[in-house]
Amino acid sequence: MFKSGSLIFDDKKIKDFINKESNPFLKKSRNNFLKKLGERKFNIKEEYKYTPLKQTIEKNFNLRFEIEKNISSTTEKKILPYIINDNNVYQIITLDGKILKKFSNLPSKISFKNFDELDKKEKSLLHHHFGENDDSDDDIFSALNGVLWSKGLFVYIKKNQVIDRPIIVNNFYTSEKNIFSSQLRKFIFMEKNSKLSICEFDYSLISNNFNSNVTEIILEERSELDYFKIQNDSNNSTSFNSTNIKQKKNSISNTFTFSFSGDIIRNNLNISLIDENCYCNMYGIYALNNKSHVDNHTSVDHMQKNSISNEHYKGIMNGHSNGVFNGKIFVRKEAQKTNAFQSNNNIILSDNAKINTKPQLEIWADDVKCSHGCTTGQLDENAIFYLQSRGINKERAVSILINAFFDEIIQKINQNIVKDKINKILSTKIESYLNER
Repeated sequence: MFKSGSLIFDDKKIKDFINKESNPFLKKSRNNFLKKLGERKFNIKEEYKYTPLKQTIEKNFNLRFEIEKNISSTTEKKILPYIINDNNVYQIITLDGKILKKFSNLPSKISFKNFDELDKKEKSLLHHHFGENDDSDDDIFSALNGVLWSKGLFVYIKKNQVIDRPIIVNNFYTSEKNIFSSQLRKFIFMEKNSKLSICEFDYSLISNNFNSNVTEIILEERSELDYFKIQNDSNNSTSFNSTNIKQKKNSISNTFTFSFSGDIIRNNLNISLIDENCYCNMYGIYALNNKSHVDNHTSVDHMQKNSISNEHYKGIMNGHSNGVFNGKIFVRKEAQKTNAFQSNNNIILSDNAKINTKPQLEIWADDVKCSHGCTTGQLDENAIFYLQSRGINKERAVSILINAFFDEIIQKINQNIVKDKINKILSTKIESYLNER
């Protein structure tokens, strides 16, 4: 047995699991992550100050090592309502990390595989970069994922490839009261001049599910990625997510994180701008109700000159919900001519809802343009009165104001299928807010 923080793991069973890994490199990688779990002093108390993820796991989940692998036909039937019948998108369905090919469709020019299906070149890419760009040195749950992922997903876009439709990825999780089974690992590599849009959904098919999703993304020169994450799980799962992007010269990343439902959700987003002239946009919406708790931790590291980062997160909390935003911007000494902007805006709709927000700047260069700020308040009663004076009832007035609050970010979405999905979810969410006023 070994202890990491206050989480106690059966290292014998975990080592037996690692020894079954047939790929020598991945076996070594799992052991390295296990070593981190045993040796590093993770600062859980500070990094999860407002999010009781560790306590929730200790209270509600089984810490005995078990891996659930059987997929029943009944489980597959539960997936059918989520299948998208739209020729304007590509689609991938995964179940506890395994690609269900009979429900998936992709063009031949995209390599989207489980780790055990890779060809020689793909293995070389994975082995060269895997684990070098995640946050496992600082986060216990990312390190745990590095040991326990069951079916890794590999996405490879070759040089000059422009994928003409968005890829919709639906990840389904089936384990109950078990933190070991639903551990998904993804690796995305985009070569020079490539372009891709991915929209990812996570669904737990049963309640009392803990799922972990760690993604490493490498953007080579002049590549461009739109990455959407939509969290609207009706089963109130507990979820840990870590997205880690490394950008090279003249690359562009646009990340969108939309959080609407779940018990406790933690989102880590880490972007490293390692070359000159990189550009990243980080957008987020969280619209919460009941007792949902969503914690967004973001970090962007400007390492070389002439790069731009733009971050804007907006949230509305109702009921007994809790929101957390912690955004960090690092500008290193070499990163002159950096432009970095960060903003977080929040509206509280009930006396019992809470928001904890902490924008941060750490600047070591002297020729930069950087700003950050946050606001928290309530809906503008004068604006509501004004709309009512123009013949609009109060419910409609509130709906207009909430939609206007989020519209600045929604208009940044360049994929219609994603924009339509977000608008439908928000419409349902706003209706629930109105029913409780």
